[in-house]
Amino acid sequence: MSGDLIVAGQQKEFTVARRPESTPDRPFKPAQLSRIDEALTLASLETGLTFSVFVGQLVGNPRQAAEALFAKLADKHEAPVLLAISPGQRRLEIVTGGRSAERIPNRIAGLAALAMRASFVNGDLTGGIVNGLRQLADAAGEA
Repeated sequence: MSGDLIVAGQQKEFTVARRPESTPDRPFKPAQLSRIDEALTLASLETGLTFSVFVGQLVGNPRQAAEALFAKLADKHEAPVLLAISPGQRRLEIVTGGRSAERIPNRIAGLAALAMRASFVNGDLTGGIVNGLRQLADAAGEA
């Protein structure tokens, strides 16, 4: 079981060769991607849920765009959890459904979102994502 990191609408595999520096189309440095990849993998393995992160523009209504992304995940995975982050829009959406919604109540997702936003405000996008994934995985419990 593994998670996905999607940047600007393109799914990135964990084993993709990475450039040494971040660019507008690749906002994360290799070390940052490694931290996010590790957090995604651990969250998914520990919980049995499929965690995914999208970073990029949420076109149109941000919540509806996040739900559309989630629907694509739900077609492929039994219990997905999506963190959709649009730094340019200053939006964060956490979407759960089915089994993942039973294990991660809205109240817990809201608390994780608050913690993530605190990191984002301080300029730490990677730390916010990693901490959010850990909080959600802890709340979901073991598989």
